[in-house]
Amino acid sequence: MNALMTEIKSPAGLVPKPLLPDAMPPTLYPLDALTYEMRGAVEAIIEHAMVPAAIAGQCVVGAVTHLAQTRVNAWHFKGKPEGAPCSLFMLSLFDSGEGKSSARELAFKTIDEAEKEARAHHRQACAEIEAIAAGLKGKARDEFLAVHPLPSDPRTQYSDATFEPLVGDFIRGKSAASWDTDEGGQMLGGHSLKADTVAATLGGLTTVYSSGKFERTRSRGNLEGSGVAYNRRLSIHLMAQAVAVAGALSDPLLVGQGFLARFLLAAPVSLAGTCFITIESLQHSAYTDPRLQAYWSRCKEIADTPERIDPETGEVTPPVLEPNAEAKQVWVDFRNEIESERGPLGKFAGLKPFAARGAEQALRLAAVFGLFGGVEQIDGDCMRYACKLVRYSLSEWQRYTDATPVNPEQKVAVELMSWLRDPKRTATWQEFHVNDLGKSGPAAVRSAKVRDKVLAVLMKHQHLLSSDGKQFRINPLAEVADSAETQQLRGFAIAEELREIAETARFTCATRPASEALPQISAVLPRAVPQQLLVLPQSPQNPQPPASARACCEQKWELML
Repeated sequence: MNALMTEIKSPAGLVPKPLLPDAMPPTLYPLDALTYEMRGAVEAIIEHAMVPAAIAGQCVVGAVTHLAQTRVNAWHFKGKPEGAPCSLFMLSLFDSGEGKSSARELAFKTIDEAEKEARAHHRQACAEIEAIAAGLKGKARDEFLAVHPLPSDPRTQYSDATFEPLVGDFIRGKSAASWDTDEGGQMLGGHSLKADTVAATLGGLTTVYSSGKFERTRSRGNLEGSGVAYNRRLSIHLMAQAVAVAGALSDPLLVGQGFLARFLLAAPVSLAGTCFITIESLQHSAYTDPRLQAYWSRCKEIADTPERIDPETGEVTPPVLEPNAEAKQVWVDFRNEIESERGPLGKFAGLKPFAARGAEQALRLAAVFGLFGGVEQIDGDCMRYACKLVRYSLSEWQRYTDATPVNPEQKVAVELMSWLRDPKRTATWQEFHVNDLGKSGPAAVRSAKVRDKVLAVLMKHQHLLSSDGKQFRINPLAEVADSAETQQLRGFAIAEELREIAETARFTCATRPASEALPQISAVLPRAVPQQLLVLPQSPQNPQPPASARACCEQKWELML
């Protein structure tokens, strides 16, 4: 009780001090920046995988980028005739076991299925050739294999890889791939970025991002060999636990060399404790959801169109999806807006390398959106929405880099105050004995060691009052502060923001009319924001929680409003 006894002289009547440091509110993911089918897919994934919109959005954009990178190039603002790759690097920070793998599976479904089928055909073709070759000997075998070489590996997705083998595959002829994993810590914290290889790896990845060039020089006896591969495409789609990549994201080399600055970031708050289900919700399958079916159908349409790959060189040579005059003006304004904030007193003063890449990322996103929307030219709306998504990423980078570390005991203290103030416990826990907390309190604070530390934090910040360190009562002035603290921890500021951030409503299944086979993005993107909720008019995140929890939330929202 030593830690606790140092705080027992809390004077009554003092205004409680904040338990959490001031923090930027979480950035609302711009769902309205996506094309019609993409937005519908994100809404469906939110519902079925129970993840924030940012995670679902990153997965869908990552999947569409995989399809787009061999079929279209982004416009190059300096007039480069062949344009620039539309490949993207994307990073999503989210805790393990909270649905990111399920979200990725739904977004990449058609790509994964096509890859599985292609690799099965490849194995069969190789087996047939090897079976015939096994019956031949000497010169006859060599001549047969010269005429019937083994087909190249059709693999285009890498989930467990390091940079060196990846480079080898591209030098040997691979044209395009995605480094796609929901264990991003393996990439950012793995062998590729260890001290002895990190500089070369970062240089190689940034070169690939900018120009599509892979190059390696090795000793003559090295099995991987040397070589150069031009006009290749590599997208990176990583999802990782923040704790697994914290060291990498604070590494001065990764920041200074511009590697991290090339990533579009999403770092939404956890939804743990809000993902309720009902018997009714179990009857709804993601695989029969019309929104996902429409999205998958469009993905298959794109996959059935030819990839622009030179059969002789393996180079990716797609046409440039040009922006029209309005789109160019939108982009120029956006580029200058960012530049104006990179000065010493600008909001991006501490994010200069990240902001510097924003304009280029917008051009790439516009090409990806345009390809998925089936447009012949990028218009002003399409470019605006691409810029909007880049603004979201920059805001997330700013929030992540500016965040003040929070002591875990303070987080638990905030949650404990929320638990104590639950209306169904008010009568019992308005005043309580320390032993009652150890016996009947939340499991996380029942051990004496944790309990006393958390109580000491609450005493120090005057959320709890006590004269003897044994009998406690809630500071009457703590009610409003507790509500605000709890919502800050969960990333919500007011009830309306909760409804916007939660974003996993049951939306009515709206499919695109047959008359809109391939609409222009300018006509498509602004739609589908107001949709009819099927289940939860007051909480679009998940199926309705128990009435007691609902009452608690409603009481807190009233206080905050």
